[in-house]
Amino acid sequence: MMIQYPAMFKFAGQNELIYLADLSSFEQQYQLQQPYLTPEDLLIDATGQAYLLDQLNQDSYALPSLFKQFELSELTALVQAHFFALAQSCVVKIQAPSIPALIGLLADADEA
Repeated sequence: MMIQYPAMFKFAGQNELIYLADLSSFEQQYQLQQPYLTPEDLLIDATGQAYLLDQLNQDSYALPSLFKQFELSELTALVQAHFFALAQSCVVKIQAPSIPALIGLLADADEA
């Protein structure tokens, strides 16, 4: 089981999401976020598979076990909540035909 990029961090109990384009951006963000991570924080990949972040730092060679499989509709609601928290307008219009496209909306927002 391999993590498929693009992916995103989902912080437990928060609406904040962080876009991860590839493995190197994951490693960079993971190092930056590590002091703030909790065992319930998730890495959600382009296939909708979610992994607990505390499993990722046990052994860098061991692949994390799957925590949950998200559906596109569930992830759409997470992305809508993220944009709502950022005071973006018309969040109900935030839709995408696939999970990678939905995650890509986070990248577009970071660049704006």
